[in-house]
Amino acid sequence: MKLHIRFIKSLYSIKSIASFRFQGVGSTILYVLLLTLLCMLPVFILFLINLISDKQPLNNFENFGLNPDQMQNFASTLDGIFPIIIAVIYLVMYVLFSGILFSGASILAGLSIPVTKIFGKRLSYRHLWVLSCYSITLPSVLLTIFFMMDLHIPDSFMWFWMLAFFICILAITKTPQKK
Repeated sequence: MKLHIRFIKSLYSIKSIASFRFQGVGSTILYVLLLTLLCMLPVFILFLINLISDKQPLNNFENFGLNPDQMQNFASTLDGIFPIIIAVIYLVMYVLFSGILFSGASILAGLSIPVTKIFGKRLSYRHLWVLSCYSITLPSVLLTIFFMMDLHIPDSFMWFWMLAFFICILAITKTPQKK
């Protein structure tokens, strides 16, 4: 199944997420990398638009402890190498966010092992890891939308993983019993 179809189905169909457990690990890694890129792209575009625009300050980034005026002053002093610096910063952010998603999916899969025993499902860690990777789709997209709308949700990191865990549990319940 193509990546964009898996992405769309992961947004609304728990049953589809449950069926994705048979996807290969390599395909799932590619999916998470593209999900990270997809969610970081609007943030990057918003950052560049706000940086170039003189009318709009960088208000979205104040929630993260960054002063917009200082950011613009710093950017104006680095005219020539600024694009390179921004590219390196976003590359590092991409690697870090991908690592956070992979680590979180691995922990989520580990936390899902007792859930499989509770529901009497016999899923391997590999299947749970793939389910976890697809379970983070909706929380990732929601967090990106909230950022784009300049909505700051307290403890968003905790809510992100709670929603992902809930989706993963629902996906586990949709897997058929082994005979």
